[in-house]
Amino acid sequence: MNILVSLDSNYIYPLCVMLHSLAKTNPDGHFDIYVAYSSLTEEDFERMNSALNGTNAVIHRVLVDDNIFAGAPVLGRLSKETYYRLLISDILPENVHRLLYLDPDIVINKDLSEFYNLDMQGNAVAAGTHLFGIMEKGNLARLGMKKTSRYINAGVLLIDLDEWRKTVTLQQIFDFISANIKKLLLADQDVINVMFEDKMLYIDERLYNLDEKTFSSYFRKKAINLDWVRKNTVIIHFNGKHKPWREKNYRGKLGEFFEKHKDI
Repeated sequence: MNILVSLDSNYIYPLCVMLHSLAKTNPDGHFDIYVAYSSLTEEDFERMNSALNGTNAVIHRVLVDDNIFAGAPVLGRLSKETYYRLLISDILPENVHRLLYLDPDIVINKDLSEFYNLDMQGNAVAAGTHLFGIMEKGNLARLGMKKTSRYINAGVLLIDLDEWRKTVTLQQIFDFISANIKKLLLADQDVINVMFEDKMLYIDERLYNLDEKTFSSYFRKKAINLDWVRKNTVIIHFNGKHKPWREKNYRGKLGEFFEKHKDI
C-alpha cells in the first residue's frame, strides 16, 4: 500500500500519531510511505520510524526544492508543503500506480484495505466533501465549476496515478496556479477540485474523511453518532484551527480517537 504525506517539522507529532494509528489498525499491512518535504531533519525521520516500530512499513524520503511553489497562495495555518501533493506525477517512481494521500492531522480508525482497493471507475481521484449547501455552492461558483459537481476536501485522496498523469501535466498545474492565483483561496485544494473535476469519484466522507463539522452536520440529522463512528469510520480528520494536540480542553466530539493513539 502506497501512502503519501507532505509536511514540515511543525506537523511531525500529529504525523507520528497518524502513523502509530495506522500501524495499530492495520497490523498485517505492508506500507511504502512517501514523505515529501523540503526542511525535515534526521530527528524528524527518526520519530517517524519510532512511531512505526515493529511494523511492515518503509519510509521513502522525497526531497522537494524549497522554491518550487514560491509565490503560490498559502493559508495562514498551512505551509507551502501542502502543494507538494501536486507534484506526484514527477516525484514518485513510475511503478507507483495507486496511492493514498493523507494529511498529517488524521487518525486511522480501521483497516484501510477495502478503501485502498476501491474501484476507481476510470477516475483519477476519489475524495469526499466537507462543505454542504450554500458554502459548497459558493466555492463551486468562485472557481467556475459545474453546479452538479462537489467541492472535495483534499486531506484524503485516493489516487490512480496513471489516470492522474493522463489528465494533467505538472506544467499545466503550474500554469493554472499562475493564471488563477487570486482565486485560490483554499490553496492547492482549489487546484485539485478544478483540474480533476471531471475525473473525480465522490466517496462517503462519513467513512473516509470525517471531521468535526461534518460529524456535527450528520449528527444533527440523526444520521450518525459516536457509536456509529467507532464501528464504521475508517479515517478521522482533525482539520481546521482547533487541534486536540494543541488544546488542553479540546471540545470536539471526535477527540477520543486521537486520545487512543497520542502516547507514542
